[in-house]
Amino acid sequence: MQSDYSSENPPHLSQLALSKPTLSAPIILVGFLCGLFLSIGVLNGDESGRVNLLYLLMVYLFIPLVGAFLSVTSLINGRGINVARLISALPIWRQPQQTMLLRLRQQKLDKHWFFLQSQAAALAYAVASLISFFILLLATDMNFVWRSTILHAEQLYPVLKVIAAPWWFWDMAQPTTELLRATQDSRLINNYDNTANYGQWWAFILATQVVYSFALRGALLAISTALIRKTISKAANNMPSVPQGRVAAKNENHAIAALVHSLPVKYTLSNWAAFNKNTIEQLAISPSSVLTEGPSVALEDRDVALEDQNVAFEESTYDEQSLLVLVKSWEPPMGELHDFLHNQKGVIFPVNLMKNEVVPPESNHLKEWQRFAQSLPHWAIYLPETMDMKS
Repeated sequence: MQSDYSSENPPHLSQLALSKPTLSAPIILVGFLCGLFLSIGVLNGDESGRVNLLYLLMVYLFIPLVGAFLSVTSLINGRGINVARLISALPIWRQPQQTMLLRLRQQKLDKHWFFLQSQAAALAYAVASLISFFILLLATDMNFVWRSTILHAEQLYPVLKVIAAPWWFWDMAQPTTELLRATQDSRLINNYDNTANYGQWWAFILATQVVYSFALRGALLAISTALIRKTISKAANNMPSVPQGRVAAKNENHAIAALVHSLPVKYTLSNWAAFNKNTIEQLAISPSSVLTEGPSVALEDRDVALEDQNVAFEESTYDEQSLLVLVKSWEPPMGELHDFLHNQKGVIFPVNLMKNEVVPPESNHLKEWQRFAQSLPHWAIYLPETMDMKS
């Protein structure tokens, strides 16, 4: 029976529960596609090929700045809204990814992870915008104009001058009142005397993308990576270790958790293995409540159940805090289950079936589960006395 855990060297809890920060491909892809479609859509201009400068500022300046603000606010508040958190609600996540999101919530690392993914998505947005801008700049003759009913060149110039402050050294990318007057457009006028003026905004637009979309999110991505690594390291150092005085049996010189033959007075049942009603009835157990949990459970149901469970645990005694987790004895213990158990307490019940009838687990399977439980604080293996082959 193979397992994610080496019986010769059981891993430390922090190695199983926490991992290095990684970027999410679905979130990055969504960010890239948003940048690509928005940029191409705006750069195509109207029916005459005229590209509105104010629309470009919306896509290349306003959206990146608002997104960065919401992302930082979400990190500070702990919840809030950011790009990654919104994308995580889409039905595009496979079961391992849903499990990973649940694990992050359990470890209270979700806000740091979402902050990191938001920066990666925004950076992908910036890359897509730059790529589409360069391609259309080289392959087409874009004419940049601006239109406004209430704004004049003299009113718009100070705003653009502030925007262009980070690249003061690049004269070509600086706005001027003369260029603003020359490129102000009206749908009623089709007189374009100097067409060269309408292409001069490309440097300003490029600099806007590089600074406010690419460089800003690149810096935030570096900061978020360092922040989540520091948070993970701190959490790993604070992980509880297995008590030294824990009672354990020895088998082939390896520590294993002792078997227990009784259940707490009150406990919550976690049907991790998704056994059917007939199997559970054969176990003759009487849980005080049932927790919806397991690899086949939807992420939304897990969140609700986990929140309800945490509330109940805070208001209960030690016995009421215990879990009885049903697992398939013949299947190897996996990291996903370890992540679910490491912050809780209770007993694991390895259930064996033969022709849909509950039978005692095989000895080698049982010992594998005992080795697994030994790496978890406050956990033991439950086996009814009627199934104990030694009794």
